[in-house]
Parts: sequence; C-alpha cells; structure tokens
Amino acid sequence: MEEEAAQLSDLSLYIGNVLLAIIPLIGLISFIMILVGGFTFLTGAGNPDSMKKGKGIMGGAIAGIALAIGSWLILLLIENLTGARVTQFKLGL
Repeated sequence: MEEEAAQLSDLSLYIGNVLLAIIPLIGLISFIMILVGGFTFLTGAGNPDSMKKGKGIMGGAIAGIALAIGSWLILLLIENLTGARVTQFKLGL
C-alpha cells in the first residue's frame, strides 16, 4: 500500500496539529514552573534572595497561564462578535 507524498495544501493541517499540541504543553510547562518556583521558595527558608527568586518564578508562570488564557478568550470574543473563524487555522492554499 503506497502512501501519498505530502502536499503544500496539507501545511495548514500540520500547523493546526502543532498548535493543538502546544496548548496542553503550555499548561504542563506552567505547572512544572510553579512547582519549581514553590520548591525554590520553600528551600530558601532563611535566604531572602532565594525566596524572592522562587516568588518570581511562580509569578512568571502564573502570568504566562493568564496571558495564554486571556489571548484565547480574546480570540473567542472576536469569533463570537464577527463570525470570523479565528480559532481555526487554515491557509488559503
């Protein structure tokens, strides 16, 4: 059974699949960074620099999650207001 070679028109499908894989990856990386920041904060019991570093890591991870969720909600709002399908990636090929 022969398989067809990839076509240029399949590019949007591949990019869409990558984007669908990245969304859960953002959540996983943020969760890991919150754990790393918490560990850094807790193990730096008497060291104010270490505690500050841990707070910074956790704050950055939480800000990253908030930014990702906020951007997705903005895209959904645009889609609902205009009817344009901005949450589905398709190239005009």
